[in-house]
Amino acid sequence: MPRRSHLPSALAGTSALFLLTAGAAHASFVANFHANYYDGPNSLFVFGNEGTSGTISGNDGFNQTFTIDATGVFSLALGPGGREMTGSGTVNNLSLLVESADPISGLALNRALATTDMTTLLDLDGLSTKYRVLTIKGLTFDGSQMSVTAVEDNTVVTITPKSILGKTDGVPFEVTLQKGESVYYGSGTNADLSGTLVESSKKVAVFSGAQCTNVPEGIAACDHLIEQQFGTDNFDTEFLIAQTPFAGSDQDLVRVIADQDGTEVFLNGVSQGTINAGEVLTIDNVGNAKLTATKPVSVGQFMRGQNGSRTVGDPAFAMLPSVDQLLDAYAFITPIGVDAFTQNLLNIAIAAVDAASLKLNGVAVDTSGFTLFDGILFGNLAIGVGPGRIEAAKPFLATISGFDDFDSYLTPIASAFSPGVSPPPSVIPLPSSALLLLGGLGAIGALRRRRQKSA
Repeated sequence: MPRRSHLPSALAGTSALFLLTAGAAHASFVANFHANYYDGPNSLFVFGNEGTSGTISGNDGFNQTFTIDATGVFSLALGPGGREMTGSGTVNNLSLLVESADPISGLALNRALATTDMTTLLDLDGLSTKYRVLTIKGLTFDGSQMSVTAVEDNTVVTITPKSILGKTDGVPFEVTLQKGESVYYGSGTNADLSGTLVESSKKVAVFSGAQCTNVPEGIAACDHLIEQQFGTDNFDTEFLIAQTPFAGSDQDLVRVIADQDGTEVFLNGVSQGTINAGEVLTIDNVGNAKLTATKPVSVGQFMRGQNGSRTVGDPAFAMLPSVDQLLDAYAFITPIGVDAFTQNLLNIAIAAVDAASLKLNGVAVDTSGFTLFDGILFGNLAIGVGPGRIEAAKPFLATISGFDDFDSYLTPIASAFSPGVSPPPSVIPLPSSALLLLGGLGAIGALRRRRQKSA
């Protein structure tokens, strides 16, 4: 049995928690699933306000309408191995397009015993035409994985590969996709697709991960990883990292990918090295931290395996929104029903001056057990199974994670460029450069509002 949490907790409520002032007229998204170590029951969760309706469709003829009931969530069970992509270089019709006239958010859960992960699904408005893939070395079968999905017809995708099976590194090739079509790639065992460049004539959705892998190498057990990627227009230079719980003496592994040459990366003000466009910097044993770069980067957080110092959980993977992309309110949901995890937690980083305003489901959060570092409070907050809402006076970081014995998930909740059902702040003041220089990221957390990406 997994260890019970002694962290502060509050039960999530019903769909009333989602009665938010949404920032978009709609929030449709793409859901992809990659092959796992073995077939487990995959699920798609769509959440939002009660009465919200829409459609879920695939190019293979799959079509289903949905209406969100009083629970605040619509759950679609896809069955063992449901809609998983495999076969490197093959074009398929396995992607699902979820559409609604009202704001919704979505999660894709690949749930298999001791090899699970889950990804938040990005709004179509948050997709891009250029990506630099970030993942990690894959251990088994297809190894490191990625997929590209078109959301418009006649989308020409140019891929400059790194470790793609059957392709020469650095030699670009093209694939033309119609709306709803996906192309899937694997690296094979003990290889890493990170650094693969994806450019397209129209917006696409890109997912990456690994069929099953150890984090770090040599620390069991292997676990499935999947996460939807951020386009390079959403790379940035300032990030907060909230450590995951139950890690013991060895904390999370962080990977940073650069979009430009000569990008120097700093962790808590200490240089970690300089990388060029498409290169990845790996930093191990990262706890609560501030990460900055001299040029825009994307940051992935990886949980370590349970056979190290971790007491419960296993590898999981989250892309982190930057400081500028944080929200001041998040609507979230954990896996539910047969997919539920024993323990679910929010991982929080909030400016200390804003901590008194932090509320979970309308109740003030006791942050006395949080860790203070350079003006930021970091902590893990236990939550019940189901939907919930967390909010504060100013933007803050919130990721969501779940834990069972040798099993886990980790993913961001929402971001400024993909809010889903979470609302944007009504006012987005910009700080002066002097305040940024004097206050550092502590001032950013207190003063800087996320910038909203224009659609």
